[in-house]
Amino acid sequence: MDRRIKKTRQLIMDTFIDLLSEKEFEKITINDIAQRADINRGTVYLHYMDKYDLLDKCIEKYIELLLNHCANSTDTNLDPSAIQSVFEYLEENFTIYKLLLNNEGVGFFRSRLYVIIAQTVTEAMGGKSENNKFSNGITTHFLTSGFIGVLEWWINNSIPCSVQEVTTQLLTLLEPYTRHLISH
Repeated sequence: MDRRIKKTRQLIMDTFIDLLSEKEFEKITINDIAQRADINRGTVYLHYMDKYDLLDKCIEKYIELLLNHCANSTDTNLDPSAIQSVFEYLEENFTIYKLLLNNEGVGFFRSRLYVIIAQTVTEAMGGKSENNKFSNGITTHFLTSGFIGVLEWWINNSIPCSVQEVTTQLLTLLEPYTRHLISH
């Protein structure tokens, strides 16, 4: 991709994020983005179909950055270092992830994150539950909901405890499940 195209897309996305920190997603217009970025409205439309497409691409980018960070720092998807890595990355990039969790109004970021974590848990389970009393679907969604809930609480409360503390407590709570999942 041409450097100018990358630069323009980044300018539009950065401007969008700045606006998102000032007002609700629904109140942001393409005109707002173009004026703030000091570009023509048509330039925004040249790169993004509409503000929903821009939001979608923004979410994809920041989920990809989170996943890439975790993939580069761990060997397996659900080992303790992977969970700690998620919280370390979120702490380093707190502002943008709090913004994405809280201000896009319709829950796109949370929904995408939920799907990715649920896929990770499902893959780690390897298709079989160690205990036949538990449904894989129920187990997957219980673990995913718990993890997302803790993550949201931690971000929404402006990191009320250290990465080490949240990781340790989460791993203690998930220990019966993660022991089984890690062994696969």
